[in-house]
Amino acid sequence: MPIITFRAYVYSTTSIDKAVTQPSTRTDTAQGDGLRQLRLASRASPLALAQTRQVMAALPDIACEIVSLSTTGDEVLDRPLVEVGGKGVFIKTLEAALLDGRADMAVHSAKDMEAVFAAGTQIAAFMAREDMRDALVGPYRDIDSLPDGAVIGTASVRRTALLRHYRPDLDIRLLRGNINSRLARLEGGEFDAILLAVAGLKRLDMQCEYYPQEVSILPPAAAQGALAIQIATAHPHHDQLAACCARLNCADTADCVTAERAALAYLDGSCQTPIAALAEIRPDGRISLGLSVLSEDGAQKFDITDTADRQDAAQLGRSCAERLLAQCGGRDFLA
Repeated sequence: MPIITFRAYVYSTTSIDKAVTQPSTRTDTAQGDGLRQLRLASRASPLALAQTRQVMAALPDIACEIVSLSTTGDEVLDRPLVEVGGKGVFIKTLEAALLDGRADMAVHSAKDMEAVFAAGTQIAAFMAREDMRDALVGPYRDIDSLPDGAVIGTASVRRTALLRHYRPDLDIRLLRGNINSRLARLEGGEFDAILLAVAGLKRLDMQCEYYPQEVSILPPAAAQGALAIQIATAHPHHDQLAACCARLNCADTADCVTAERAALAYLDGSCQTPIAALAEIRPDGRISLGLSVLSEDGAQKFDITDTADRQDAAQLGRSCAERLLAQCGGRDFLA
């Protein structure tokens, strides 16, 4: 019978800051020749916990505990993410748990990871990607059917710029918080519709009215729909952890996300810059990448698409980003 145990430990960001300066409390996670117990660091949000349980389910022969962490990004909800510290605020607390020994792995939404992550850690796996599209949540099936001046809720500068580019009449307003709180505000009448990731709605099995949107109108964020597994390179059982992560890794997803993240890194993409990236494996086995960058107000939009052999995924991302940057006039265009 497979053994999966679930225990959650909740820490505040204040306790995390203190814990980083403390000696490691790491316990032995290996017995004999294999791993027998793992501590998985996760944000405390319902979606993050659901994603971490998905990782646990993929490791049925290993007992797992969830180390549930409250991050600054989850706690400060009255301001745009860029004012809180960027999308990296969602992962820094989890990285601290890896580095000080409270966790063996960290589970992230890959799109929340900035191009550069904590020294002394590595992304050891990308799990098979869920639907990468954005969803229009509410009674309207697509962007074209929204009434003039409709009030749309989102926290994403990418979604905001794309909506302003395609429908400049729309009234885009800030909407942060977990999925349930966002849906509650929609149901409360604050918005005509809101935009969320299809992947999150599926992973939480949300029974609400939503419609996936065409990527030609709303291309996704880099790595949207993918889960990243991060480990510490100095973990005493690093090789065993890496082998465990190899069981979770999806080669197609890893190659696609590698191309997307390479483009993001070259553009120095952050939550301030409206960037969309989508790589796909073609039937002939090559990889294609579509990349877009917009002005913050959506008035200007630049696109590029190219293909390469899969082993050149990172170079594809960099070359597309370099050419796109030349199109838009250089780095001064980026927010």
